Amino acid sequence: MKLTIGAILASGALLLSACGTAEDVKEDAKNTPIGSVLTGETRTADSYLRRVERENRKLDRDTWRPQSSERF
Repeated sequence: MKLTIGAILASGALLLSACGTAEDVKEDAKNTPIGSVLTGETRTADSYLRRVERENRKLDRDTWRPQSSERF
């Protein structure tokens, strides 16, 4: 009986945790260029391409590069 109650409580906790994770993924997806199309924030091809370019520039700044220009 204790095992059954424990299993029910554990499955409830797992369900709550999964719902929270799904919401986080949903919010992250909205911030992507394709997510902006699905939410209606981006309506034209030009605005979509500008958003993709902006995201690519942001990712490019985060890329590590060696300090010297010499090749390894």
